[in-house]
Amino acid sequence: MNNKIRICFVDDEPNILQGLKRLMHSMADDWEMEFHLSGEAALLSMIRGGPFDVVVSDMRMPGMDGAALLTQVRQNYPESVRVILSGYADNDSIMRTISPAHIYLAKPCDGESLRDAIRHPLALRRLLSSDSMRRALGGLDSLPGLPDLFYQPHASAASVAAIIASDTAMTAEILKLTNSAHFSIGRPVSTVSQAVRTLGLETIKTLAVKSAIFRRFAGSARVTPFLEGLNRHGLGLTRLAKDIAIAMRASDAVTETAGCAALLSNIGALVLLDSHGDDYLNVLTKVTPDHPAHQAEIDAYGVHHGHVGAYLLGLWGVTDRVVEAVAHAPAPSQAGHHGNDLLSIVHLARSLGPAFPPLPTGVRDIRHLDSAYLSKTGLVPLLPHLTQLAETRATETP
Repeated sequence: MNNKIRICFVDDEPNILQGLKRLMHSMADDWEMEFHLSGEAALLSMIRGGPFDVVVSDMRMPGMDGAALLTQVRQNYPESVRVILSGYADNDSIMRTISPAHIYLAKPCDGESLRDAIRHPLALRRLLSSDSMRRALGGLDSLPGLPDLFYQPHASAASVAAIIASDTAMTAEILKLTNSAHFSIGRPVSTVSQAVRTLGLETIKTLAVKSAIFRRFAGSARVTPFLEGLNRHGLGLTRLAKDIAIAMRASDAVTETAGCAALLSNIGALVLLDSHGDDYLNVLTKVTPDHPAHQAEIDAYGVHHGHVGAYLLGLWGVTDRVVEAVAHAPAPSQAGHHGNDLLSIVHLARSLGPAFPPLPTGVRDIRHLDSAYLSKTGLVPLLPHLTQLAETRATETP
C-alpha cells in the first residue's frame, strides 16, 4: 500500500516547474509529486486519481489562475492543504487568495521554507484525524456548529453587528462580556455596534462563537458549573494573552488574534464532558502536580482537550496558526517548530495564568513551561516580567 503524501505543484512557466522539481527532489522517498502547467490539468488529475494531500499553485497564470484553482480545490476536496506561491504583492492578488489558500508564500521561496510550509499543516492534520480523536468523540451525538457570521471572512463591522443583534440571547451575552471587567473598557457599552468598535471585529466574532458553543451544551446541572468555570478561565486567559503579546511587542492584529486563540483554547474540555460524562470528571481526579491535566486526558482518550478544540476549529476553517496554538498549547515542542508566535503566547498564558477550572476540589495541577521550546524562541529573558504580569492579573477580581 502506498502511504506517501500526494502533492501537486502548478505553475505555467516550465522553468519554474523544473526548479520546483529540483527543490523537492530530496522528498521523493516521502512524497508522491505531480507537476502541472495549468490549473485545468491539475483538476483533471484529481478527477482521475483522487484528491492530493497538498496543492501548491502559482498565483498568476493564464486561464485559470491560482485563486480560481484553489477555490475549486476547496469546494471539491476540502481536506487538501492549499498553498499559493506568488511573485506579486499587490493587494488584489492577496485578497483573492486569503479565502481559498491556507498558506501564502512569496516568490522566490527557498526549498526549506516550502518544505516546512507543507510539513507543518500536514502534521497537524494527521494529529487531528487520528483514531484517538475519533474514539475521544465517540459518545458525542453531533459536533457543534458555528453561527452564520463566522462564515463571512470579509464581513464588515456593521454586518457582523446586525447578525448578532438579530439573536437576542447572543446580544445579551456579548454586551455582558464586553462590559465585564475582563475587558477593562472603562465606559458602558450599550449596543452591539459599539461593542464591535470597542473590542474589534475578530474578538467579537470569537465571543459570538464561544457563546453559540456554550449554549449548545447548556442545560444540565452537571454542565452548568463546568460552563461557568470554563467561561471565567477563557476570559482570564484572553486578558493575559493580550498582555503577553503586548510585552512581546506583537502587532495589534497578532495581539487580538492571540486573545481569540486563548479564549477558545479550553472548549475541547466541554466537548469531552459531553462525550464522556462522569468518566471525564473521574479522569480529572487523577491529575497531580507531576501528572498534569492534559496528560491525564491523553492517558484516558489518546488526546487532550486542546486537541479536541483544535479539531473543531479545523473543521470550521479557522487558520492553521490558531488551530496549532490551541492544539499544542500545553506542550508546544510537539509542534515541531517554533515559528508560531500565537502558540508561544497561548502556551505562556496557560502556563502562567489561571488554573484549569474543571479540576475537582483539592486537585492541584502545576502547569509546566516548555523550557526547551521557549529557549528556541528567545523568550526566556522575558519570563520574569511575564510572570509578574500573570501574578498581577491573578490579584484582580473581574
